[in-house]
Order: sequence, then structure tokens, then C-alpha cells
Amino acid sequence: MVRDVDSLQTMILPIEVLTSEQASAWTQFRTGNPALYSPYFHIGYTQLLGRLSGDVHVLVVTKNANPIAFLPFQAQINATGKVGFARPVGAPMTDYHGFICAPETSFNAHTILKQARFGAYHFSTLIDTGSMLAGYVRDKTPCTVMDISMGAEDWRAARDSSYRRHLKSNRRRIRKSEAHGPRRFEFNSTDQTVFDQLTQWKREKFDESGKYDVLSADWTRALLSELWRRGQDADLRTDMHCMYFGDRLAAVDLGLSDGTTFHSWMVAYNSEYYTLAPGIQLLEALIDEAQNLGYQRIDLGEGVDGYKRHYASENVSVSSGFIAANGPAAALSKLYGGIENFGENKLGKTKLGKLGRIPGKARRRYTQISACDASLSGRSKAMLRAVKGG
Repeated sequence: MVRDVDSLQTMILPIEVLTSEQASAWTQFRTGNPALYSPYFHIGYTQLLGRLSGDVHVLVVTKNANPIAFLPFQAQINATGKVGFARPVGAPMTDYHGFICAPETSFNAHTILKQARFGAYHFSTLIDTGSMLAGYVRDKTPCTVMDISMGAEDWRAARDSSYRRHLKSNRRRIRKSEAHGPRRFEFNSTDQTVFDQLTQWKREKFDESGKYDVLSADWTRALLSELWRRGQDADLRTDMHCMYFGDRLAAVDLGLSDGTTFHSWMVAYNSEYYTLAPGIQLLEALIDEAQNLGYQRIDLGEGVDGYKRHYASENVSVSSGFIAANGPAAALSKLYGGIENFGENKLGKTKLGKLGRIPGKARRRYTQISACDASLSGRSKAMLRAVKGG
């Protein structure tokens, strides 16, 4: 159904019924908007998720019958066309999300979502290209993005003294690792045993840390697997790079790629080599190999904490928050927001210590679990484990 307010029309469509003209507009918006460089904004990513999940939709915003923006999302839509709680498509696997539009596009996002009969839209790592959701942001976080189009040598030359000290430490670890055998790298590995080992290491790490295992859902594993099986000729795929010490697998990095950007998605390593920082050794080798692989950018995603602070060189940030638009979902979102605001201010500083973080932490954890597990029993068990694990 098309709805018209203030000359802008909105309609919600399943991703699989977008017309060729609409799909072409999506691709043109992404190509022409530097903020949408990430392969998560590639239309093929949402199309694949549509085949794996039954609740993938696209909000299409048009003007004079021409599309001006697309917002892929997941939600249950009732028989009258009302949307309940909407979440970013592919969450929690999707590291970036937001409106796909031309860089100069601007409209009132709250009005558009209300017009489209959304209840509430919660976002967590939003790329807000036109600051259309600025008034609804609770938190903003820098990301670790490297523009290496000038080559590894020039990129390193532009880094500060802190990175050079970090690089010196990495060289010491490289020398120590030689006791385990010569280092060997396999870029664009197609080895199924390596892929299986990566997922096993990641799941073991989730269990060890007490964090929710996002790979426990069939669709999340299928998403990674299908993208990886596409191979290097696909314009959207996952590339897998790995490092060995002698004959033993030491580290693996599986990243979403459109051939130009490599977004490091799943990184894991052999815990026996923890003190040798095999993940960083692999990352440094990947920087060296980037031009041969065709990468102009390596993206490590949200946050600049820990080792990431040495690699952040581009001004990219993401926002989290929500828009409460209509009905019970909006009222409940405002209630959640009020409870969280009581414990935390907009910068995440707590008024009540650890106690103040509990409401927000519990909501975020439940949102993550509910996106992966549709069953009430599964969600309940996962939340119980989360509470026990702290």
C-alpha cells in the first residue's frame, strides 16, 4: 500500500518483489554515496537475507513516483499493514545499516516511519547519511576503518608513533612465533576445514565469554557459508584469509567484501598462540597484501578500543537509538528508553554504577537473541544463560 504525506510516498515491500528499476536505483544510490561504501549496503546482501528469513522487507520512499530512499528492515507485519518492532536487516550479523539514498537526501525520518505505520525502529550501528535520525541517537561510536588505496607503505608512513611502537611489538612476536614453524599465509582460502575451524573457534569463544552465540541460529551460519561459497567472481561474497605456524592453523579472518572493501567479520585464532597475537600478525599481512587482493579499504567495524586504536585512520562513526512512531510498540520503546535513561545518560555514563547498566544491557541482549531465535523457549533459555553468565 502506498501512503502519501507532504509529497513523499512510502510503501513497504518484500525484498524479492522490488522491480528492476527500484533495484537499479538502490545500486545507483550506493555507488554515488561515499557513506554507503560498506558491502552491507549492497542490495545482494539484503536479497540473500530475504531468502534465509521470512520477515525481510524494504521501506521505499518515493517522490513523484521515483524512489529517493530505501530502508531494509526485519519485522512482523500484521494483516492491516502495521509494523511492530522493526530492526535492522540481518541483525545482529549486520555491522552497518541505514537508509540507502543519495548523499543530499534529507527528510524527517520520524514522519516517514509514522507514515509507513511503523511501531518503532531500533538501530544500533546506523550510518546516518543525511543526519535524518540525529534527534533520536542515544550514543555515537567511532569505527576502525583504514583507507589503504595508497598502498601499505604509505598508509603506515602516515601513522603515529603509537602505531610504530605497536608494529615493533608485532615484529618481536613474529620472531617468537618462528619457534612454532615458519609463518605461512593463505589468502582467499577455499579450504572447508579452515572454515569449519573458524566457526568452531568462534562458538567456543562465545561459550567461554558467556556472550550469546550468534552462530547458534541456522540462518546466521547459512549466511556466512553461502557468501563464502560464492567465490572470487561474485561481486558480493566473503573472503577468507588464514595464517599457519608450520602446519598448524594459527588465525583466520573471514570478511564481507564487494571486491573493493574488506570488512573483517569473523576473526578467530588458536588459543595456544594467544601471547603471539596471531590475529594482529594476520591483519598486518593482510595490509601488505591488500593491493594484490584489490582492496582499497579494510574495515574492522565499530569501536576503536584495544588494538583497534592503532588502525583507525578514517572518520567513520555509527549511531544507536530508536524512533518511537505509532501505537503500543512506540509506547513500550519510550518506556524502555526512560528506564535506561534513569540509569545511563546519553554518553553511556551511569548514575547507579553497574546497576544502572542492567536495563540497557538486558534489552540489547534480548534484541540480539530474539533476532536469532524465533522460538519463545529458545529465547527464554538464552536469556537465562545470559543472566547466569552476567
